[in-house]
Amino acid sequence: MDRRERNGARLRIYRFPRGSSFEGELVGALERMEGPDRPSLVDALFVAHAEEGATEALDLRTGREGGTAAGLLDFRLNPIRRQALTDRMLSRDAATVPAAEVSRIAAALGPGCALLAVLVDGDGAPDLDSAATRCGGALVADEPVVAGSLGDVVEHLLAAC
Repeated sequence: MDRRERNGARLRIYRFPRGSSFEGELVGALERMEGPDRPSLVDALFVAHAEEGATEALDLRTGREGGTAAGLLDFRLNPIRRQALTDRMLSRDAATVPAAEVSRIAAALGPGCALLAVLVDGDGAPDLDSAATRCGGALVADEPVVAGSLGDVVEHLLAAC
């Protein structure tokens, strides 16, 4: 992920209410964004406030560590790995959104709710829009920003909760 400010970047935020079902739709849509003639994925952050109160979070960098989407899949499928990936992301100095801000986002969401924020170069993300809708979510923000990472637009993320 590039830390330079990007003119022409778009911030897209999807909110998921309690009861949303994540069956791999989002991971697949994020992977498809890497193809030609598609918006370029600059940064991504998924934050959930679990029913029991725990924060579950994963950023693009942690989810793709090692150059594959294995972390993204582990996060979705394995509760033990989900907590380990959350802990690793929140303890990293290199995370694009600081741990304290991720905790604020999770608390603002409320139990059972989640948020996916993406920063893209280019317009739209139709595959991601469709995937979010199938999961029960909705696009709540789509705006141009000057940012190099989601850490630069934390207040926007909080406002979308």
